[in-house]
Amino acid sequence: MSYKKILTRLVLGLLLVSALVLGVLWMVNYYKRIPPQSGTSVYSLAKKRAYALKEYAIKHKYDTDHCFLVDYSIPSGQPRFFIWNFATDKIEYSDYCLHGPGKGSTAKVPVFSNEKGSNCSSLGRFVVKKNLYGNSLGEKRSRLISGLDKTNSNARARGLMIHDSYYLDKCLLVPSAHLPLNGGACSGCVTITTAGFRKAKSIIEESPKEILLYTYFSSGE
Repeated sequence: MSYKKILTRLVLGLLLVSALVLGVLWMVNYYKRIPPQSGTSVYSLAKKRAYALKEYAIKHKYDTDHCFLVDYSIPSGQPRFFIWNFATDKIEYSDYCLHGPGKGSTAKVPVFSNEKGSNCSSLGRFVVKKNLYGNSLGEKRSRLISGLDKTNSNARARGLMIHDSYYLDKCLLVPSAHLPLNGGACSGCVTITTAGFRKAKSIIEESPKEILLYTYFSSGE
């Protein structure tokens, strides 16, 4: 067999193996993105937070069809950003979400802060601003968020957003229990994938009212 034929077969073999590996990784991410189902602790806590938001939304005239949730107690290598649909009474969509690297945060354990310059994620209720977005990412990739609690009252001053991240997309090519921290990709914002933000953006734009967001960390409740 000629050298050229051997090289051709080798290249084709490598391409086949690469395709199989990518296929396996795609399947892993696909099944991990299936939203938590009724009866699980993650679902129960999400429902509890969602209905707390709905009460606030009714009182203050925010959207009561959907809300966004982030459960930071779930490892970052698993989907922990949820879109709750009140009409179906379930999690409609789930996505990955980074956390900020400040104040000694690690990939495994986030530290939360409301301080300016902390580069930390903040906990509590937010309003997703329908027509306000970050100057660096623009309207297609971001929306500013305003804090409603003492734990996130500096959100606007910090320029916090819900936005997408190409860095996060790349991280997901190799499944991991905890995604590496990156201050450029997330300095405290709600940072999700490009596909996740497209989904969130469509809901933000279709609603005549602003959407509420709740970020929380479960300690066994």
